[in-house]
Amino acid sequence: MYKLLIVEDEAEVRYGIRNNIDWTSIGFEVMAEAGNGREALDLIENSKPDVVITDITMPIMDGLELSCILKKEYPTIRTIILTGYDDFKFAQRAIKYGVSDYLLKPVLPDDLSKLMRKIKDEIDAEIAEKEDIKKLRVYYQQSLPIIKDKFLTSLITSRIDSDEIESKKASLALDLKGEGFAAAAASIDSESAGNWGNDANDSELLKFAILNISQEIIKRYSMGETFFHVNNLVFILKFDKFDYESNFQSAYTLLEEIRQSVEKYLKVTITLGVGSICNSLQKISESYKSAVTALDYKLIMGGNRVIYIGDIEPQITYNLVYDEKKERNLINSIKFGSKNDVSKAVEALFNEIGTCAASLKECQLYLLEIIASVAKLSRSFQLDTDDIINIDHNLFIEIFSFDTISDIKKRIEEICLNVMERIQSNRKTNTEKIMEQAKAYIDKNYGDYDLTIQKISNYLHISPSYFSMIFKKEAGETFLNYLIGIRINAAKELMQDPDLKIFEIAERVGYPDLNYFSYFFKKNTGMSPREYRNKYVLNKERKVEA
Repeated sequence: MYKLLIVEDEAEVRYGIRNNIDWTSIGFEVMAEAGNGREALDLIENSKPDVVITDITMPIMDGLELSCILKKEYPTIRTIILTGYDDFKFAQRAIKYGVSDYLLKPVLPDDLSKLMRKIKDEIDAEIAEKEDIKKLRVYYQQSLPIIKDKFLTSLITSRIDSDEIESKKASLALDLKGEGFAAAAASIDSESAGNWGNDANDSELLKFAILNISQEIIKRYSMGETFFHVNNLVFILKFDKFDYESNFQSAYTLLEEIRQSVEKYLKVTITLGVGSICNSLQKISESYKSAVTALDYKLIMGGNRVIYIGDIEPQITYNLVYDEKKERNLINSIKFGSKNDVSKAVEALFNEIGTCAASLKECQLYLLEIIASVAKLSRSFQLDTDDIINIDHNLFIEIFSFDTISDIKKRIEEICLNVMERIQSNRKTNTEKIMEQAKAYIDKNYGDYDLTIQKISNYLHISPSYFSMIFKKEAGETFLNYLIGIRINAAKELMQDPDLKIFEIAERVGYPDLNYFSYFFKKNTGMSPREYRNKYVLNKERKVEA
């Protein structure tokens, strides 16, 4: 069943729309009714309908303004406008606001039923299209080369955690399963590219031809993936076993065949740089950097050859790495976790030191990176690092003055816990400040009939969704219900003044529409404003006189 909201200031018309049509048979349920656009928005905040049927001419907020807001803030809601002949020009404007359709008054049940069936069919079709797995699969297959290249590019330009790499390898069917890896970069030797002309289209055609040859050969050997990144042809090579010498020999044999094939069939030459051999795809970005460095040596060694970085620059391997996954695990435990989560994260980092054969220099660098990431987190929350660390000298000097790794671990854990406590304290303080400012603003402006979440969020300089989440969590009720409560309580106070009319009280507390005010007053107190005044105010005066 799709949900329907009826917005019409004439009660008889609302009654007719609701009761003269068998909504269930069409596939709809009337979730609520509203007498104007303002009331409709209040209802929509708590429960979003699929379709809104609205009149144009209404008090407080008309149907055009409502349609405009719905298009901006709730674009998935379908809107139908009801209009008289005199309002036709307004109906034309409403179509520009994204209104699905309009009907002329008086509305005939058959016409409205027919239109709603059409709207339902459109929503059904829209949902079916989005859920059509077959179409999605076709679209995915068409987009697969782009998705593959995007992920492969991210592999060589940034550090990606191992879980994501494994997931993408499977979903994108990448030939990257192995124990050893290396990146290579190839560039076209400009002096030989003239054979293909200077036109941009010719250049792209040449790149495509080189890529095609490379893909054919790398696929034959089942040694990885190749793609273009900027102007370099990039290779991510994989090997069954991790061994520097044999891995390079395999890479050299493959790349040399590609170089010779390009020269033979395309009459152009290319130079290829091979990066450092590594034992994890997480380290392939470092290998790519060294491959580009190797390619730069073309200026010295000449082009049309394969250049290995290991031949010209000594290769250093690091067994202990503070990678993106470890950093994210530690930082998230500090920002969002408990003391136990922080302790576990620090424990995991120090277990790494004990399980790998790392040099003293590696360990020092590893610890410095951990401390630097925590310091960076502190700075992002504008925390007083001196107060957190609580020492009079350099933290790095203190860390390396300890006698055991256990002492260093305890100190780093202490710092992490201090940061966590300060963040939680600041977060609580900020939330309390927002609530204090919000309630003060509401107390001062509840008489503004146009007081909305958007308006108060703009005042507080936060997003409406964030404000709604905080307010409901801290106040235990929605902003709308809280505002209604404030307004009703203010109305009760004003009713103590016998000289004030009910409609005047309604306007003072933010309800220009008396019917709208009476509806919420009775909903909150169980009696109409007049009944309340007679029972609690006038009776009190009579007792005083007696």
